[in-house]
Amino acid sequence: MKHIPNIAWISLLLLLCAVPSSAETHGRYDFTFFEGTQYPLTVFFLHGDQDGPTIMVQGGIQGDEPSGFITAQLLTHARVRKGNLIIVPRANVPSINLRTRQINVDMNRRFDRDYNAFYEDRLARVVRFLLAQSDALIHLHEGSGFYHPTYVDSLRNPMRYGQSIIIDAMVYGRLNLGRAVDDVLAELNPHISPKSYRFQLFNTRTFDDATNYAEMRKSLTCYALTTLNIPALAVEVSKSITQLDWKVQRQMEATLALLRHYGVDVEAPSIRPDVVADYADNVHVRVNGQPLSPGHTIDLAPGAPLTVETEPDNSELAPALAVFASDRPGVNLVNTPRLALESFHGIEVRSDGRKVASARVRVRGKPATAETLAPPVFVCWLNGEPRFLHEGETLRALVGDQLILEGIWGSLREEVLNLKGYVAQAGSNDGQDCGWEIILDPDNFMDKYRLESHADSAMDATRNALARWAGRTPQAGRTARFRVVRETPSMRRAEFYISVQPRTVHALRLRDRHGDSVLVPWQPGGTFPLPEGRYVLEDAWSNGPANKLLTTANDLPVRAGTDLHLEPGRPLRLSLRQATTFAPIGTMTFLAGGEQPDRAGLSRTAERTAPSSGESELSSPF
Repeated sequence: MKHIPNIAWISLLLLLCAVPSSAETHGRYDFTFFEGTQYPLTVFFLHGDQDGPTIMVQGGIQGDEPSGFITAQLLTHARVRKGNLIIVPRANVPSINLRTRQINVDMNRRFDRDYNAFYEDRLARVVRFLLAQSDALIHLHEGSGFYHPTYVDSLRNPMRYGQSIIIDAMVYGRLNLGRAVDDVLAELNPHISPKSYRFQLFNTRTFDDATNYAEMRKSLTCYALTTLNIPALAVEVSKSITQLDWKVQRQMEATLALLRHYGVDVEAPSIRPDVVADYADNVHVRVNGQPLSPGHTIDLAPGAPLTVETEPDNSELAPALAVFASDRPGVNLVNTPRLALESFHGIEVRSDGRKVASARVRVRGKPATAETLAPPVFVCWLNGEPRFLHEGETLRALVGDQLILEGIWGSLREEVLNLKGYVAQAGSNDGQDCGWEIILDPDNFMDKYRLESHADSAMDATRNALARWAGRTPQAGRTARFRVVRETPSMRRAEFYISVQPRTVHALRLRDRHGDSVLVPWQPGGTFPLPEGRYVLEDAWSNGPANKLLTTANDLPVRAGTDLHLEPGRPLRLSLRQATTFAPIGTMTFLAGGEQPDRAGLSRTAERTAPSSGESELSSPF
């Protein structure tokens, strides 16, 4: 396997400087994409003691496969002696919360192109970005029954997936996947008892015309092979084996064997059966500031807020926590505000999808405003802040903002609010958009519902003036406008509007080694010379909140406060993306002194391109 000298792992050294010591161990850094949304994606970067290949290990793409995300989470505590790991333990947290294979679509069938319909597609966008920095992929799954190349019985046949290592082809180009699996099975299987639980090589023959597994052409492993030309394998344990710690142990052993085969040497963490069995039980949740206890009843006045807080979990397995209201199953209150505008009977706490607590909820009393209020007042949340709008008013927002339609103030009935052009759930476009997290991305809306608008001309003019100041060509007429319509049966129809403007970056603010601010006009695709030395990334000046922007330095995600070290011959690429969609905004390249830009490097994004050895070095704590 060809080892790519990835600039990302030089950048990792800088990231370790930028994080608090409590979040850091030797060579380990974590970053959460889509933080504060319903679909957070936490990624761990493990830097080895010695240089070597970078391998990505991922679990949890389908939420009913706990072995995969437990094994991957345990692996984040490994010591890497040689090489590097990118670990995505829980690739699809919403599906894990409900212990279901999928919410809207099967995320492992979204890699044949860049879809933009559901949250799963945003997650897939980040996964592709991370995979482009890797030399191989190990995908952890849990399948039904036991794979066998010939039919034995209903649990052991070619259409079962459990206890197998899956490849798309025996040989793909120069990649001999079959030989890799044979080597690993020879090492692994002699120690597995009973023999019926041993792993099998499962070749799906994905590219054959007569394959029985044509859907695998949309999978992540197929994408890794065909687009990135890197080895990709899936390790499947069986759902028919009930002993979870046994499955995790075997899946870890298979993963470690594959890592060794591809040149990454790892000191594995121990797997204790009691930890695996009970890890999800010890959770602490506070509702409106009060600890949630068994038999607890929560009394709320009409229109009162419901806030949920969880204590950080410092255990090895760090389960994903979710709190669901009975009338909005699947909407995690840990990440979503709520007002009690209508009655619901309870809440449920889940830890990695397991129900661990519950409480009754009573909405008591009369609302402060009569239900017959006319015209109605709409209640919604924009980026976590409550907004109240009268009929016909316009809510102004930016691309990538988070919207939640709460209801009608003073109404205790279940209101139906329909954001025209938006589909909240796949296969269930019933017009009810209340309660769901809506990411305002006009490209994700049905265009026929877009309204003509002349009301935002002043804001467009301001945005264009700032663009000219930054040296960019103004772009007019990009504001999108949509209607939110009250469609509650037997109630008077009413509506308000949402104006969604482009998110525009005007400048980056850095701090030099003297403590002085450096304002850099934002020019996507451009270069900017700076004196050699150390800089701190402070923030981005834009027309919206800074937490709706995500920055990468040489393809590694960075936070505000990160140190950047600029040296001659080491260009630094800073890229900005929408934090809630991961859609690209642009890239600038910074050069030390009067260097000439490398034109090939300027066009490089998160593609699998071997960077030069002279890319920007980021400071190391080691």
